[in-house]
Amino acid sequence: MDFLNKNVLVIGIGRSGTASAEKLKELGSSVLLVDSRETEANKEKAKKLEGLGIVVKLGEHSLDFLKDRDLIIVSPGVPNDLDLLIKARKKKIPVMSEIELASKFITSPIIGITGTNGKTTTTVLTGKVFEEAGILHQIAGNIGFPLVKCNDKDFNHWFIVEISSFQLENIIDFKPKIAVLLNITEDHLDRHYTFDEYMWSKNRIFMNQTPDDFSILNYDDQFIRKLSSKIQSQIIFFSKSPISEKGVYVEEGKIIGNFKGKFSICDLKDLPLKGDHNLENYLAVAAICLTAKISCDSIRKAFVNFKGLEHRLEFVGNFNGIDYYNDSKSTNPDSTIKALTAFTQPIILLLGGRNKGNSFKYLAECLNDRVKGVVLFGESKREIEDALRDKSIIVKTTDSFEDAVLESRNLAKEGDIVLFSPACASFDMFLNYEERGRAFKDIVKSLKVKI
Repeated sequence: MDFLNKNVLVIGIGRSGTASAEKLKELGSSVLLVDSRETEANKEKAKKLEGLGIVVKLGEHSLDFLKDRDLIIVSPGVPNDLDLLIKARKKKIPVMSEIELASKFITSPIIGITGTNGKTTTTVLTGKVFEEAGILHQIAGNIGFPLVKCNDKDFNHWFIVEISSFQLENIIDFKPKIAVLLNITEDHLDRHYTFDEYMWSKNRIFMNQTPDDFSILNYDDQFIRKLSSKIQSQIIFFSKSPISEKGVYVEEGKIIGNFKGKFSICDLKDLPLKGDHNLENYLAVAAICLTAKISCDSIRKAFVNFKGLEHRLEFVGNFNGIDYYNDSKSTNPDSTIKALTAFTQPIILLLGGRNKGNSFKYLAECLNDRVKGVVLFGESKREIEDALRDKSIIVKTTDSFEDAVLESRNLAKEGDIVLFSPACASFDMFLNYEERGRAFKDIVKSLKVKI
C-alpha cells in the first residue's frame, strides 16, 4: 500500500496511536491525530507531534474529522462502536489497527501471541529462547515497541508480538507466520459485550493464514479445540496431558515433543515457575520454538534460567513466617483461579478492583480448602462478597487498598501465603496494574518484610 500524500486520521494518542502517526508522516501521509482526553500528559504529547508536522486535536470528536480521509488508524483503547468509526464505515473509509498498518511494510515472519491470560509471559519467554538460540528477533506489540515502530529493512529477523483482542478487531490482511491462541475465558465483556464477540475477535488471528503457516492451539481448552477444523494453517497442539496429535504435552513428569517422532524437552521439576497457568505458558513456548526449528537444548536452557516477570506471581518477601506474592496482572477471575494452583500452603486472598463485565460465581466455586480467608477492596467488593456469601470462609471488606493489605496480614499466620491476585482491573484506584502491584509491594515492605 502506498501512503504517500494520503490523508489519514489516527484515533488515540497512546503508544500505538503516536507510533502510527509518526510512521505515516515518515511515509509521506498528511496526518490528523485526535483524542477525546484533554489531559496535561496528552497536551505534552501533542506538542511533540506537532513539531513533526502532525496535526493534533484534543477534546470532543467532530464528524469534520472524516472529511476527505483516505484511511483511519484506530488505537486498541478505542471501542469499535465509537460514533466516529460507525460513521466512517458508512462512508466506506477503511479502518485498520496499528498492527495491520505495520504488516503493510514488514516482510519478516511474525509470531502473533494472543489469549485471555499468559500473553506477556509467553511472549517474553519465547524471546528468551530465541536469544539462547542466537536467532535475531524483536519483541513487539503490547510489550516492547508497537509493531509499527519496528524495522526489518536492514536484516531479516523474527517479530514476536503480543496481541490483544482489541488489536485484532480491525485487522484486514495481517497474517502471522505462527499464530498462537493460549486460552479463552470471559474477559473484557465491558468492551465486547458477549463471550461470542470476544471469541470472534481472538479467532481473527487465524483468518488470513494459509497451509504454509502454523497455528499453536491449547488442546485442553474446549473452545479452542473446536476451532481446529476451521483453521487453514498447520495445527500444533499443546496439552498438560498426553495427546496423539502433533505438538507438545506432559507425560511422566516431562515436557514431551511429538514432531516426526517423540522426544523429551525438559523435566517439570527443573522449571522455576509454578502453577498450571505457567505450565501452559511453557508448553506453548516449546511448541512455538520447535515450530521455528529451535533445538530442545536452547529451549531447556532458557526455561531453566527464566525467573518470571514482575506482577505475575512475583514473590515479594516474608514477614513473620508469611510469604507475600504480587499477582497484580491478574485482571480477571480465570487468572486468579490459575494462580491458586501454584500453592499448597493456606492462602489469604486479596480480591477487588474494577470488574470488566465478568461473573465471580465460578471463582467462588473454585476457592478450594487452602483458601482460608478473602479480603475485598475497590469498586467490585460488594459484588464479590455476594458471590462468596455461601462459602464457609472468612470474608473481610475494607475501605482502602492499604487497609486490605493490612487486614490480610492480620488474618494470616506463620506458614500461610498472602496472595494478591485481584481478578479485576486496576482503574478504580490506579493508572494500571503495574502501579497497583508496586503499591502492594510498597505496603508489604513497609511492614519490614524480610526479603
